[in-house]
Amino acid sequence: MPSLRLIAFLFATFAVIVWNSASADSPQAVPAERQAGSIAIIPIRGPIDDLTVISVMRRTELAVTNGAQAIVLEFDTPGGDLLATLQLCNYIKTQMPVNTVAWVHPYAFSAGAILALATREILVGPRSAFGDAAPIQVVPGAGLIPMPATERAKMEAPIIAEVVDSARLRGYDEHLVQSFVRLGSELWLIRNATNGKRAIVDAEEYRTVFGGDPPRESTAIIPPVALSADADDESLIPYFAEYRSKPMIENPPTPRALSRPRLSENDRGQWHLVGQIAKSDQLLVLYPDEAIALGLAKGRAADETEIAAWFGATSVKHYEETWSEWLVRFLTTWPVRIGLIVVLLVGFVLEAVTPGFGIFGTLAAIALLLLVGAPALVGLAEWWELIAVVLGLGLVALDIVILPLGGWIAVIGGALVLTGLISSFVTRDISSAIGQQQLFMGIGSILVALFGSTAILWFASKSLPQSALFRRAILQTAASSQSSHAISIPDNWPQVGSEAVAITTLRPTGKVQIGHQPFDAQTNGEFVESGTRVRIVRRRGTTLEVETLLNDPPRHETIDRGQSST
Repeated sequence: MPSLRLIAFLFATFAVIVWNSASADSPQAVPAERQAGSIAIIPIRGPIDDLTVISVMRRTELAVTNGAQAIVLEFDTPGGDLLATLQLCNYIKTQMPVNTVAWVHPYAFSAGAILALATREILVGPRSAFGDAAPIQVVPGAGLIPMPATERAKMEAPIIAEVVDSARLRGYDEHLVQSFVRLGSELWLIRNATNGKRAIVDAEEYRTVFGGDPPRESTAIIPPVALSADADDESLIPYFAEYRSKPMIENPPTPRALSRPRLSENDRGQWHLVGQIAKSDQLLVLYPDEAIALGLAKGRAADETEIAAWFGATSVKHYEETWSEWLVRFLTTWPVRIGLIVVLLVGFVLEAVTPGFGIFGTLAAIALLLLVGAPALVGLAEWWELIAVVLGLGLVALDIVILPLGGWIAVIGGALVLTGLISSFVTRDISSAIGQQQLFMGIGSILVALFGSTAILWFASKSLPQSALFRRAILQTAASSQSSHAISIPDNWPQVGSEAVAITTLRPTGKVQIGHQPFDAQTNGEFVESGTRVRIVRRRGTTLEVETLLNDPPRHETIDRGQSST
């Protein structure tokens, strides 16, 4: 009989081992509101801006069309534009699939933290961090700009409203999410001695519960007891069970109630202090254990495999930004835009003062298309801005080269060019703080580009006319073009050494007159006033290269282009 008892014991032990092994290998049950067979991961990397909003909307629509049952927004961002963030928060809450989750992998600061709070739930990667969402004002080249208290409060107000709305919708503590945004939030974690519930209180509520001032620690670090708490036994108020249910997620109450009722003097003696978690001079930043302990994060995920297991998914697909979105993002950075404006202005001026259509005109046209046309294709610029710039450049060219009218048409054209270029920087309401910042950045960029263009043109006026490359590539443009069409030059064409009179201002191209006949003319880079006598120094195809006769001031009598000037 002892042998039978031993056999039965060994059999039972083996059965327990097999059962435990099977349980460990089998996937854990996934809540109904989280279950998804196919999930789409949409990375949000780098600064968040208007293009981020457009790109996330496009990728979300594509993922839903392809049958994605859940969306994972993978965050690795330092922050971004305020209005773009609020617009994307609204899109997450109203138009994205209900089962949209944030994956902080590895960082979601500022705007990224605000967006993560807007999703249904938050997952954190190893060594991840999120928070620090106070608004700041940055001017390229100048860095951070201090904001007056009133302006800061004005910018904080919509962010506070947004994160509080997310807290009430998702079941987070309102005090906790506000400490991401503004300084002055002192928070303490307390625990109910009877039922193990935990709550986050500010200084006023602490005094109500404990009857005295709270202790202020040198560094706000969540105590280990908070990190080791079992969420099922010691839940963080207001992380109520109903917030985990699918009906609650799909049909949130309207208007949303406060996260929890404030504690009163009747609660004295029922709570004890766990520790301080936020100081008045620090913006809250949470790491994985802290985020989970305080109820903001639901779990951890180190890679796509763990993401799939979280949803019980069998299919995971990435939706990255397209190359065109990446290119537009690069082209809309302020250093690149300043460079494009310089290329546009320099190329246009050099093309205007040289005959034919050369490399400078081509470069100017390409710069204009990249500067205004590319952002317009994705909705970051208006097409009227491109039209204004093109029309303005046309008017300037008309006044300088074709029909000199004293310069007033060129002034109008220049104003149109500046208006179109500056407007291309402004994507927000000009009355808003963001719009005014964009306007300031646009004006500053234009001024820098004008200074750079002037310097380059001055250098070009001194160096290029004597350059063999310039003479070959630009001054002979008309000759090369016309020789390719086999244009013959008459025998009676003006000879080198002949004298003529400029009948238009040579800038440095224009027209001269010999007898009753007008001819196209080109100087070596100098500007020659109308009425000045010049000498032909060489012929380049059908264009005469001329120079001013020494000691011969311009004649101001009216010149009839159809008659002799004498």
